[in-house]
Amino acid sequence: MTSSPDLASLYQLLAKEQRPILPSGERRAILGCGYVGEAVAKAWRQEGHELWGTTTRHERLANLAEIVDTPVVFDSTDPRSSLKFAGSLDGILASFAPSKASQVDVNQYRETFLGGLQMLAEALQQRPRQTPLQLVHLSSCGVYGNRHGALTDETVRVDSLHPVNEVLAMAEDMVQSLRSESVNVCILRLGGIYGPGRDIPAMLLSAAGSVVQRNGQNVPCWIHRDDIVRGVSFAFEHNLNDTYNLVNDTQYTGQELTDRLCEQAGLPLAKWLTTDTTDRVLNARVSNAKLKQLGFTLTQPSMVG
Repeated sequence: MTSSPDLASLYQLLAKEQRPILPSGERRAILGCGYVGEAVAKAWRQEGHELWGTTTRHERLANLAEIVDTPVVFDSTDPRSSLKFAGSLDGILASFAPSKASQVDVNQYRETFLGGLQMLAEALQQRPRQTPLQLVHLSSCGVYGNRHGALTDETVRVDSLHPVNEVLAMAEDMVQSLRSESVNVCILRLGGIYGPGRDIPAMLLSAAGSVVQRNGQNVPCWIHRDDIVRGVSFAFEHNLNDTYNLVNDTQYTGQELTDRLCEQAGLPLAKWLTTDTTDRVLNARVSNAKLKQLGFTLTQPSMVG
């Protein structure tokens, strides 16, 4: 026997109303409850924090209401949108991301990251100056560009030649400008994200015996979604106030990675191209040593094995 729609809605409402906010819980917001932001919200909800979460789509509000206390529609391109609620929070995760599209739209990146962060900055100007705030901004290791496979840590100058990387670097600068005696700013530069619903190893295995239309000599970097969630929580727990690479230990070229996956699965090797087919390239052996030295550990250290 199944519950009627009315009873099901009542059960959801009661579950929400009865959820305790722990005495140690904080008032936190996830700005951008997409693939990563939603996972962070679920983890924080279990910890007893009072949560705000934003989405750009009205139709997602009902689902978002099941994992945050206050769902908000926020679109950085809409002047009617507001982040005024951010002024009363203890912690904020800025997890902005452009909508998925087959082609990268630089204007969309600019509107999403720079527009959203500008509105956040305006909201934070209204908050009490002495109230502590932890702000974590999710950026991308793509900002390193083509380092020709060299070992790359956070001291390396980012690439601002490609317009997308320029926008991401400007976004990092905007977030850094919010740092003060009462505001900690942590920037996490992420590798390519994989995890539930984004099975990159399986996708690479599907290329077994065929040609991959990308340069297999480039070295990408990767991070599992669950380790992003843990990395964000680690930043909050330790009041991090710097920039860190959040990537796993895999430092293979695209060709080397698929070779190892195919060998493990007993499949014929895939063949990658040896020239770039795109103007935006990440080719760097990105180091995660700085974050590990603070005690952070990975649950998914490699895509192989």
